[in-house]
Amino acid sequence: MYILGVTGNIGSGKSTVSKRFAVHGATVSHSDDLAKEILHNDPEIRRQLSEHFGPDIFDESGKLQRNILAERAFVNRDAQLFLNHLIHPEVRKLTLRLIETAKAESKQLFVMDAPLLYEAHGDSITDSVLVIVADRMFREGRVERRSQITSVDFERRDALQMPIEEKIRRAEHVIHNDGTLDELLKRVDLFYQELNL
Repeated sequence: MYILGVTGNIGSGKSTVSKRFAVHGATVSHSDDLAKEILHNDPEIRRQLSEHFGPDIFDESGKLQRNILAERAFVNRDAQLFLNHLIHPEVRKLTLRLIETAKAESKQLFVMDAPLLYEAHGDSITDSVLVIVADRMFREGRVERRSQITSVDFERRDALQMPIEEKIRRAEHVIHNDGTLDELLKRVDLFYQELNL
């Protein structure tokens, strides 16, 4: 089984790329979804988050208020590092379990969709990494259309991620996403064919 890491900066379109790989039969693991699962269900993680970021990140019913956590976690690099060091090892454990399941099911391709792939050292469990690249104008527009993130929040989160130039330098593969959706899907299809699995 081939393990492909897919990453890119905020708004690059990597989730669209990962969904396209699923159409080709790949098992896709979304690190953001695994992180959310951990944040909602792991009592020890929740306790540490409450101590570090304040108990009001949870409402009266115990539900995580992600907007409040995001405001505090993305305020500076130290706050983000605390959150990442807490969550990344748990995401890695869940991902490794998913990889084992995919192997047992004789899947040919496992895609690890992870915005912080390099920051979490997730590339160490992949066969190669594909970086999705898009100009800032495209990325900011996409993020504004799909979420409530302001341009200030976009700036702050984007600045806390590894520069795209560094991701490109480390990656084995790059797909540019500055055109139409159809153009992007064609590029992914061609890339999949070239993997020759």
